[in-house]
Amino acid sequence: MCALVDSWLRGLKTAPVLHSERLLLRPICVGDVVHIQRNVNDRRVSDSLAYTPHPYTMEMAENWTRNVDQGMIRGTCCYWTICQKKTNNFIGSMGLSLCSEQENCELHYWISADEWNKGYCTEASKRTLMHAFEDLKMHRAHVTHRENNLASQSVIMKCGFVFEGKSRESLKRFKKFENVMMYGLLQNEYLALKAKGLY
Repeated sequence: MCALVDSWLRGLKTAPVLHSERLLLRPICVGDVVHIQRNVNDRRVSDSLAYTPHPYTMEMAENWTRNVDQGMIRGTCCYWTICQKKTNNFIGSMGLSLCSEQENCELHYWISADEWNKGYCTEASKRTLMHAFEDLKMHRAHVTHRENNLASQSVIMKCGFVFEGKSRESLKRFKKFENVMMYGLLQNEYLALKAKGLY
């Protein structure tokens, strides 16, 4: 059972509702925390993430939700719950870390393992990047993935990011040092992709 109360979480409510063809990106609510905990505790999901511990407890999910709420109040991030439009089923989370003074942001995402290989992560990522470049007027977006996470690499490439380099053994994950792959996308590059119908 979640110990949080919706009325405590003012920041989460500020996320705008975003629509794509199959998905609804809406503000995170307390009712989502049990879904966050259950999905991120799935070893298939946690193994794809950079920093999230395993096992992933309800307390961890609640603390993450509180931290995101405070970050959204400060304007340093914006996060959404990803739902299927037809069913309203929870399928994951999408987020942006924001550095407004530098006009740049970092993209974050995960999808429930049962919903992998359906194009949902790419679709949600593209809609979030549209928001970043068009509504938030970001100049640059960046994203990273662990070198062996080829599914995340595929999402990143489909979104049109440009590979910018490898940070060698910069991440310690499950007692092993790993390389991190780095990508960037500039606003003018995004607009060119949109003009070609790729967004």
